Amino acid sequence: MFLLIYAPKVGGQLDTLSVFCFLIFLWSFFRSKKLSTPSYLTSPTFKYVFFAVLMLGYAVILFAVYGLKDTFQILRFGRIIINILGIFGLVRIYYSYYREDLGRVLLFHLWLCIISHAFIIMLMFLVPPVNNFVLTQLVQLDEGNRSFEARILGNRIGGLTGSWDAASGIQSLGILMLPFVFTYVGNNKGKRRLIYLTIPLSLGSIFLSGVTGLVNIGIIGVVFLVFHFRELKKYVLRFVGVITFVILIGGVAYDYMMNHHPDLIVETSIGRTLFMVTQNKELSTSSKRGSTAAETIDKIGSEMYFLPKDDQTLLFGRGGSGRVDYLIKADTGPTLNLHNLGIFFVAILYLYCAFIAFKALKSSRKDLYMGMGISAVILTVLIIDAKVAYLLARQSLSIMLIAYFSLFWLYEQRKSQTRFNLN
Repeated sequence: MFLLIYAPKVGGQLDTLSVFCFLIFLWSFFRSKKLSTPSYLTSPTFKYVFFAVLMLGYAVILFAVYGLKDTFQILRFGRIIINILGIFGLVRIYYSYYREDLGRVLLFHLWLCIISHAFIIMLMFLVPPVNNFVLTQLVQLDEGNRSFEARILGNRIGGLTGSWDAASGIQSLGILMLPFVFTYVGNNKGKRRLIYLTIPLSLGSIFLSGVTGLVNIGIIGVVFLVFHFRELKKYVLRFVGVITFVILIGGVAYDYMMNHHPDLIVETSIGRTLFMVTQNKELSTSSKRGSTAAETIDKIGSEMYFLPKDDQTLLFGRGGSGRVDYLIKADTGPTLNLHNLGIFFVAILYLYCAFIAFKALKSSRKDLYMGMGISAVILTVLIIDAKVAYLLARQSLSIMLIAYFSLFWLYEQRKSQTRFNLN
């Protein structure tokens, strides 16, 4: 599962994630010819593959009509087909082992993958040779890349991902999925202690990548309170106590670091993240960027969200990436998709994702913690996409599909329980 989420894109060319997806898909069939696959796994897979094939054909048509050099969309939807089949193969293998507990195990292992990536991010920050190895040998980041200098110096760390903003957002799931994780392990004190130890690891990886993860925790926290206030109100005081404790410990650690090792804060993304939250002028030089959270939100809202100027682009898109054949000064997913693929594609894609997110939130009324875990994953990907194009990105697609299959399993379990009760 880790390789199907975080396998790097070597040298900006070889997508090892898709390679592993293809191999896993094949393995899921060769390992056991008698392995059955329930309809609640195959049905959504066929739908997703059909949609990806449809959009691949559409991207080819746009490519031919506009005479583009940019093959981004063709490669994207080709990769999406392979990744969908890869995650299906992974879930199929999991089903052969876990069956009745499939969804819970999938979600728990997804959390373990995110925690493992947090450890890699922390290791890259604390041990510069590790950072250098990942960037120059594993990921093989192009020296001409605009983020190369910041990454190689350890000023911004995205781990094995291509975007540190996206990395920060995904790492917030290490915190947001904790209610589900604690429920999953039950009263096992040993496992619970280990889980508590992952909290500083998750927070550290968030701060090293950027402020997106903190924003995501705040937004999804409010959503959970609105949808589940009755069930969660008994935990509010406990949560406030934990936050207060974390702030106090963090304050002591910050004071020590600023007095003894200021270079580990001011010259890194930790300083920039803290500046955006605290507005402390001492930290404004971090990464040579001192924009506040308010300024960032204003820039995204005023400059990065805009409609195409001509109706043809609005309706059908222009088929490229917005970076080669034509320039779009935006990083947000909805804007880029709107310009590149048109309003019909955007409507189908985002309305369906919104439907799934609502369905996940609704499911938590029957299974609170499982539903909250799935909702956290889906909402996180959508929130990140609102800041930087991520919904159809390599890691996000794998993460989202694992959550989707967990959701379908959850609904199937309810159907089975209903049939059992009727009988």
